[in-house]
Amino acid sequence: MCVEKEKKFEAVFRAHFKELHYYVFKLLEDADAAEEVVQQVFLKLWEKDWEKEVHTSLRAYLYKAVYHEGLNLIQRRRVKQRYSDHLLHQGEGISLLDQGDGELREQLQLALAKLPEKTRTVFEMSRFHELKYQEIASLLELSVKTVEGHMSKALRHLRIHLVEYLTVLLLTLIAGR
Repeated sequence: MCVEKEKKFEAVFRAHFKELHYYVFKLLEDADAAEEVVQQVFLKLWEKDWEKEVHTSLRAYLYKAVYHEGLNLIQRRRVKQRYSDHLLHQGEGISLLDQGDGELREQLQLALAKLPEKTRTVFEMSRFHELKYQEIASLLELSVKTVEGHMSKALRHLRIHLVEYLTVLLLTLIAGR
């Protein structure tokens, strides 16, 4: 039974890969990205019980899936480009750290260094580069809920490690307004 399903899937893959690749290539203008998009769609199709899940024409389903996956890739590229542009304009400066007290800055850096890499990255993108959670999720290919979880973890960690600097931090933030 499983071998039969694999053969059927392979036949679908061979029958539609080239036309789907050409279709999404026109959208993306990048052969490698187009190949990756089509492969991603077929991977998702394989992971589903595709013979039962697809209620329309399989060809129409594949075209629609490839189109949407291509649009998602374009959106992720735009967010990455905006982030890169933002970093260039900001000079990767961290305004909060540039203001305040040297000791506070040092303690914040130490506390951030103790965070897991992904949590630290999410925190820095949100607080220092002023990206929205959705933008961070797109850039890092995470769900928005995962980004929210990383932010909660980072803030909880910073509250614990910077409790004695909280007053200084609040005064710095108020003075900056």
